[in-house]
Amino acid sequence: MPEIVVEGVSKTLGGMLTLGGVNLKAGDRDFAGILGPSGCGKSTLFNIISGLMRPDQGRVYIDGLDVTGRTGRVSYMRQKDLLLPSLNIVENVSIPLALKGMPKKRACAQAAAHFKQFGLDGFEKYYPSQLSGGMRQRAAMLRTYLFSSDILLLDEPFASLDAITKRKMQAWLIEVFNAISPTVMYITHDVDEALYLCDRIYVLSACPTVVKLEITVPFCRPPHGRTIVDREYGVIRDKVMEALEI
Repeated sequence: MPEIVVEGVSKTLGGMLTLGGVNLKAGDRDFAGILGPSGCGKSTLFNIISGLMRPDQGRVYIDGLDVTGRTGRVSYMRQKDLLLPSLNIVENVSIPLALKGMPKKRACAQAAAHFKQFGLDGFEKYYPSQLSGGMRQRAAMLRTYLFSSDILLLDEPFASLDAITKRKMQAWLIEVFNAISPTVMYITHDVDEALYLCDRIYVLSACPTVVKLEITVPFCRPPHGRTIVDREYGVIRDKVMEALEI
């Protein structure tokens, strides 16, 4: 049974049919990418999968259970890190554990145990304003992981970073993914990023949004961490670009 199944999801916002019957899935420990034009409803789709918004039609299933409109099953990281400036990094990261009722001291200790794995070792007492954009995104990713470690919804987490930092963060994310093996759904506007990271890519149409292309990526997450040299790369990239009408 696939980990996540989105079945016939439709949603009207502001009198406009935004999602026009979206069907997609991400299997256990899949890394599924979602591409589409701006304003096509990618974030709305994540709001529905996470239970923050109910669809007008359609259902969301996780492990075969209907979770439509139910929060708390998946972790959702938005583009901005949303770290609280008044809290240090370990306090920020431990928020999900505190929300689950864990005492603050224990929550901070449990969060700190993951700092080395997420490249944050030694920065526990730093404040968000003292960290680079990449480090803040690492902290936000760890906070997301601590909320629910097996399913992560990542909405353009590296879009605000410069090109060099972005590539470093992509390589780092591959290491984390290999270590913790979650199921990931990943929104991006970057075709090369999607081909670099994702097992499967869904290309969405303009509104009313449907899945325009579903494609399996045979060469994702190269172990050398630099570039993709597979001869199929150009062919698949052209298919994605054509679906995006670029």
